[in-house]
Amino acid sequence: MAIVGSLLLFSSLFSGQAAVTAPVSLGRVFSKYEKLAYEVRSSLNAQRRGRGLETWLPEDFDLNYDFTLFVEDLKADGIAVVHYQRPYITAIEGETADSPPKENKEKVNMDARLTISPINEVLEMKDLAAKPSKSGKDWMGNANASRSKQAGDVLGQFIQEVKVLSLFAGSIDSSLDLAPKTPFEQVKVGDSWKRTVGYQPQKLQGRGNKQAVQRLDYTFTYKGIVDSEGKKVHRVQGVLDLKTDLAEFLNQATETKSEDSVFKKIPLTLKSTIDFDLDLKTKHTVLVQAKSESGFGIFVAAYPDEALLEETAKGRTTMKLVGDKIIPPVVKKKG
Repeated sequence: MAIVGSLLLFSSLFSGQAAVTAPVSLGRVFSKYEKLAYEVRSSLNAQRRGRGLETWLPEDFDLNYDFTLFVEDLKADGIAVVHYQRPYITAIEGETADSPPKENKEKVNMDARLTISPINEVLEMKDLAAKPSKSGKDWMGNANASRSKQAGDVLGQFIQEVKVLSLFAGSIDSSLDLAPKTPFEQVKVGDSWKRTVGYQPQKLQGRGNKQAVQRLDYTFTYKGIVDSEGKKVHRVQGVLDLKTDLAEFLNQATETKSEDSVFKKIPLTLKSTIDFDLDLKTKHTVLVQAKSESGFGIFVAAYPDEALLEETAKGRTTMKLVGDKIIPPVVKKKG
């Protein structure tokens, strides 16, 4: 009996091990006429100061919006035709020494028919908005353009992109709205893959200080099945770590020797972690918790050890599935 019991225990342990390590597909399973409603809440707490100032000037910025996905049709291989709508974005600039908090609810009118694969890739996109909001497409630029200009137009575009990534916001296919991008093949706990979210000047491997604008990738890792808000979910974690010096890129682009350059160094950093919780059956994203730390400094030859301008920021974003229901079309009766 002892031997039988030991065998049963071994069998049980072995079965549990197999269940835990068995490969799984993270492909999303859409249902026709399904409507998914999400809310996204982001905040960025920044501080900046100029040369000669000991006190940091705080600057807070919140970005909130809701969006829906309605599955109009299903195609082969799990591909879905989805009606995406993000009607408004609410931007809140925090209180400063000169002004009270400012809230601006803007009608961005993002309305599109998307063809989406199970791995959250947008295959086709058709704009359905009658009057697309031009300002809505560059809301981050409107909020931060003056600060980006201080580093110059060339540098500003890269600094600006880091600001957007710090809030985990952007266009339909680059924000959290259709994330995470998952692999076609099945995965096991610990498996990793990469997805590009932008481009930044970075050092070329084996080329000394030579730089080029290269892909900026998130590394995603499947963490397995975990408990989240009282239920079991698949957990996928995305990590990004950028450390670069824009001065080296600028000097190289203008063919300026570092000893002759006005810029001593312009460090730009971004470190982000995103936890995605996916429904066990449908693989719909049910919860996202993301955080980031970013910063930049502008050091010139005249003041090599003291930044002419520097800024640090911490971002935090959550995305929640707040509604999931089937809405069949209304069939009108004849007569």
